[in-house]
Amino acid sequence: MGRRSPLARVPRPTARGPHQVHFDGSVKAVDRAPIVVATDASVAADKVGTGYLATTGETGLRAHLYPQYLTTPRVRVLVSELRAVYWGLRRVFGAHPGRPVEVRVDSLDALDLLRQWQNGGDRMPDGYETRLRSRGRKASLVKLQMYAEYTPGLTVVHEKAHVGNPLNEAADSLAKLGLRSLNGMVPATEIRRLVPLWATGALAEYRRGRSRS
Repeated sequence: MGRRSPLARVPRPTARGPHQVHFDGSVKAVDRAPIVVATDASVAADKVGTGYLATTGETGLRAHLYPQYLTTPRVRVLVSELRAVYWGLRRVFGAHPGRPVEVRVDSLDALDLLRQWQNGGDRMPDGYETRLRSRGRKASLVKLQMYAEYTPGLTVVHEKAHVGNPLNEAADSLAKLGLRSLNGMVPATEIRRLVPLWATGALAEYRRGRSRS
């Protein structure tokens, strides 16, 4: 992305990281319509991380342990990609109700399922459990399915990975940052500083790219 990663200055602890990490924040927006949200996931053997960044400044990450026995590796990737979309849309819809939103994903499997949901389909990733969670909460992908089917002005497009798009690269970096924190490579206390720093730089680069086009 043409910038030195903020991770370069992070101390390297040797202790094992927490069982889960999450952060949601906001930075300076890019004043564009429709809203663009980039999301991504990063998956290790027993851990998953997700990240999102919107042109309206909403940004965040989540990472947690994911027992291998729950799903196959491919399904674990798909579920994580879709959860990244859910968390990004949840923030944007809450902050900017009624505005057109374009979601960019680099997973073709996630894109296919989201478009099926937009057309009224109800298929879930193989083995994904749709039962109510604790305290009667709906499963995140059930809520995402409803977003896809019932939200006017929602568009889902494919964004090719790792070709230099600032939003996609930032979402990928945030997802990996969550995994690094779980692995003890980045202190959890650094997340609050690093997420806004990375998001601000990515949106500034996106703004410059748009002004040149």
